Amino acid sequence: MPGSMQSFMQNGAFIIAAGMILAMFCMMIAFARLFRMAGPHEAIVVYGFRGTRVIKSGGTLVLPMVENYRRLSLELMSFDVAPRQELHTKQGVAVTVEAVAQIEVKSDPESILAAAERFLTKDPVQREALIRPVMEGHLRGIVGQLTVEEIVKEPEMLGGHMRSTCAGDLNKMGLEVVSFAVKEVRRAGGTGEIVQS
Repeated sequence: MPGSMQSFMQNGAFIIAAGMILAMFCMMIAFARLFRMAGPHEAIVVYGFRGTRVIKSGGTLVLPMVENYRRLSLELMSFDVAPRQELHTKQGVAVTVEAVAQIEVKSDPESILAAAERFLTKDPVQREALIRPVMEGHLRGIVGQLTVEEIVKEPEMLGGHMRSTCAGDLNKMGLEVVSFAVKEVRRAGGTGEIVQS
């Protein structure tokens, strides 16, 4: 009898230990399913009953039913800026300008939230369609302050003006201009002399 009691107690202890291990394993699985990790070129925007928070270069628990999340790409965006309408230089010369802009979301949480408000549900094409008119509008204004010679001989000056004048508008979107490079300047109409290529 004492032997069977000892065996029963050993079996009971084994069952309890196995149950605890199983419970811990289930808790780990549940934790893993609720944990969201941000990749190297993205931020996670979590919103719900705990408010809105930004996770970058780390992870967080997203509680089901009371919180949700979306991923925001922080990768560099590169696109052409080439207004269809003619641009007029300071001398009144009509030109067409083609340039390439590289833009990214600024890294601070406030900028990421500002970008999330405008772009979180947008695909890359829709995002570009929102940014390009801002860039083209500023390009029109800057070309109007420069001569053809300045645009051709000092394209980096045009890029510098673009970065500084676009900063305010893009900052409201949580963005910044990384680079702006002029590819080509032509006399308007496409049949005239190539000014720069």
